[in-house]
Amino acid sequence: MKKCLVLGGGFAGLTSAVYLSKAGYKIELIEASPKLGGRAYSFKDTETNTIIDNGQHILMGCYKETLNFLKLINATANLEFQKHLKVNFVKEDFRLYPLEAKGIFYPLNLALGILSYNALYVSERLRLILLFLKLPLIPSKDLKNLTVYEWLEGEKQAENIRKAFWEILCVGALNTSIKKASAVTFVDILKKIFLRGSRSATIVLPAKGLSETYCINAQKFIEQNNGIVSFSEKVDSLLFDSDKLVKIKTSKRIIEEFDFVISALPLSAFEKVVNDIRVFTDLNLTYSSILTLHIWLKENRLNRNFYGLINSRIHWVFNHISHITLVISDANDLMELSKEELIEIAGNELSKFMNIPRDEIISYKIIKEKRATFIPLNNILGQRPPSVTKFSNFYLAGDWIETGLPSTIESAVKSGRIAADLISSK
Repeated sequence: MKKCLVLGGGFAGLTSAVYLSKAGYKIELIEASPKLGGRAYSFKDTETNTIIDNGQHILMGCYKETLNFLKLINATANLEFQKHLKVNFVKEDFRLYPLEAKGIFYPLNLALGILSYNALYVSERLRLILLFLKLPLIPSKDLKNLTVYEWLEGEKQAENIRKAFWEILCVGALNTSIKKASAVTFVDILKKIFLRGSRSATIVLPAKGLSETYCINAQKFIEQNNGIVSFSEKVDSLLFDSDKLVKIKTSKRIIEEFDFVISALPLSAFEKVVNDIRVFTDLNLTYSSILTLHIWLKENRLNRNFYGLINSRIHWVFNHISHITLVISDANDLMELSKEELIEIAGNELSKFMNIPRDEIISYKIIKEKRATFIPLNNILGQRPPSVTKFSNFYLAGDWIETGLPSTIESAVKSGRIAADLISSK
């Protein structure tokens, strides 16, 4: 039985390890921390005795790679699936504007949903639908070097359409502003969400904490297939000869017995352990932060599972009944603020948009993810490395390698599956 080492226990590493375990390989997954999940995990808040996520993560129906992976590890029961797309958007004074794909055949259901979206004037809704009708015919070459903002300007998408629809969608999907994000990347994502059937545009939410949603199942799958998961073991260095990776030094040992290795480390960690320019040349990524605020209220009166806020510094509010979770994407400008300053911002926005007074907040937990995702700038298109390297037994996985997707869970899972397939095909 051939042995494969997987370095890193986030979505990419777990996916690689699960698929190779299924294919009959002897797997050892090595994780630097005492937990699995990478940037998507859960833990118990000791003050409130509540399981919370390190950041709210959502999936979509178009996340085929992720949903296939979760099905393989028997984790789909841990998810809540929408029957059809429905997002409750909110303006000030808790004015609700549902965007809902009506229960008729695709794509008419999406069109009728947009026509009923009262956050826009009728003329704006028609302008939005016209752009969606044009979407399948837009070639990537026409968007080269354009930002999302420049593309929308050229398509006559007025400011109110941008604020009440495009900006929320772009920040949610790409974690950056429309003035930075590549139009090529954004349009590719739009085609995957809206042009592949009604199910692709639906929202999928974890029904449990993230670790309980998939990490436990993935570890169980690996171990039931005679694999090993090693925790709290940091990779220090990788040693290559002319055409192979020959030695791995960790904080606990030196490993020389393996047939294949997949590095599913984040780029920042990977660059610290690999100095060999034969692996790939420098990849200069610019990162965007996500700020998550878990808030406990005296009384939670919200009755929907999530809300999108229009023209607010807070982008999303998720309702967990026991508490609510606020998400601020593209949050680099907030990372150095104190906890008191951040909860003041959150309290003001909750009061203004959700009619929740500041004195209703009884407890909170703030989580800063400074390198949550990389920004899909035009200058990195085509610069991300493939899974294959110049070394016959060494492969890359992670949301930062070339998957054709932005820095998402789906990209990480796809990269892990690609790496596993490349090894299985040998």
